[in-house]
Amino acid sequence: MRRGLLIYNPAAGSGRQRARLQNLLGLLRDGGIATEAIATHHPGHATTLARDAATVRSVDVVFAHGGDGTIREVAAGLLGSSVALGVIPGGTVNVVRLAFGLPATPEAAAVRLCQLTPRPIDVGLCGGKPFLMQASAGSVAHVLARAQGSWLKKKFGLAGVLAGSGPAFLDYDYPPIEAEIDGQTIRAFSVMVCNISELAGPYRMVPAGRHDDRQLEVALFHGKGFLAEASFSIDLYRGRHATRPDIEIRPVSVVRMLGPHPLPLQIDGDAITAQLPVELRLADERLLVLAEPDQRCPA
Repeated sequence: MRRGLLIYNPAAGSGRQRARLQNLLGLLRDGGIATEAIATHHPGHATTLARDAATVRSVDVVFAHGGDGTIREVAAGLLGSSVALGVIPGGTVNVVRLAFGLPATPEAAAVRLCQLTPRPIDVGLCGGKPFLMQASAGSVAHVLARAQGSWLKKKFGLAGVLAGSGPAFLDYDYPPIEAEIDGQTIRAFSVMVCNISELAGPYRMVPAGRHDDRQLEVALFHGKGFLAEASFSIDLYRGRHATRPDIEIRPVSVVRMLGPHPLPLQIDGDAITAQLPVELRLADERLLVLAEPDQRCPA
């Protein structure tokens, strides 16, 4: 029987989700993975627990049960190791779960994870901090910084942030962002570096993007102001945004965010503070995950 560790965020999701914990452990054992559960107690704790599991506990898989922030922290602790990450959704949006092709309910995801074999995926770095999905500068990062620690984010995750984001969007000044992309200096009103292309649910910022091709993509938005961003969001939901004249999407190796100072930044839905200039690139190491194969093109 394989050995596992389930790291869970007791603040993510509803009380009903937290009460499922013993059932999840039973399902994992029935699937051949004897698993112990440990709760996180503070930001960054999941990374420490995952790193300890990979180096001291000698487990085969670490399950992350929580929202995308918990998943990112666990991934940071496992990056470059031989221990696989298994995602058991427990937050509100769970974009990583969608990208990995896993079921929406924790129970169904636990059953399916026992049937999957590990495969390597890419991980991005923003100033040395790992990210699975995206890192960006612009209005979204500004909104997330304003919402950091709010009860809406704690209870509903990204969905709660978006629900209460109106004032933060309206008071944003939309300064041009200066960045260096593979040696070329550009200016745009939003700069997003994508590894996993799913955004705020099943909406794909980079329609043909993959998270296992050793390639990041950058999306540059040149539209200015709230109305331009609202129009872009509608086209994103409709899957038509990539043809807009104010959006530019291209592969990238290295992005250096240069300004202005201070510059709002976010990675995987969490606002961060970084000393400029900050570099974004692929990590040299890869992350083993339990996920369905990406069917968009051969792996």
